[in-house]
Amino acid sequence: MFKLSITSFCLALAYGVLALAVSCTDHDVPASNLPESKCKDVNGGDRMYPCEFSIEKITFLGAGGAVAGTVTGSNQVLALPRSLAKTNTYTGDEEGKIGVATFDVQITLKRIASPSFPVNEGYLIGLTHNTSGARILHTSIDGGTYGEREKMGPPVALNMIIGEYMDLEYEMVFPYRLEKSGSAIVPVTVFSSTSFFIDNDVTTLKLPRTTVPYNYVGSVTEAFYERLMVTLKN
Repeated sequence: MFKLSITSFCLALAYGVLALAVSCTDHDVPASNLPESKCKDVNGGDRMYPCEFSIEKITFLGAGGAVAGTVTGSNQVLALPRSLAKTNTYTGDEEGKIGVATFDVQITLKRIASPSFPVNEGYLIGLTHNTSGARILHTSIDGGTYGEREKMGPPVALNMIIGEYMDLEYEMVFPYRLEKSGSAIVPVTVFSSTSFFIDNDVTTLKLPRTTVPYNYVGSVTEAFYERLMVTLKN
């Protein structure tokens, strides 16, 4: 009887250890928000809600997916070789000619916090060529989330766990005019400043966007790179 009790106890203990091991491996324990999610508004104060993402880098891709250039922060300067463009409507070098060079733009995101509010249609990816960058205003007359921005595709699902990375890929066009600079003919782009933004389509609207600093787009987005000087070169 004593031996049977010991055997039963050992089996129960073994089963308990096995169950514990299984319970630790059959699901992911959610990570807490990363410290960098305690982000700032555009005036330097603490943002009302944590930022969900950080933009790790933005990579511009040309023909065949070749890397034409990369930026890793705001206020950076990058000249993309026109010769590496995915498509280019003019390949000559005659002064005064105009063309459009197309590149893919790959935005690498890292999730650093869980959503403050679940999205409705999804996350919104946008850009502006306005030189005010993150300080553009919510000027949309219909009360929408974009104001002085252009949408980059439809809303997207970013179902990432905290600490996970994801690449978003879009297409971007660079209209230009060939002009003389010294002894060379060089492409001069129509715009030189570009800012990229990531919105949670619900959190953006929950913030008090009629008051400073939340009247500025950069204060309500989940991540942004602003005032990138992305131009073309031969």
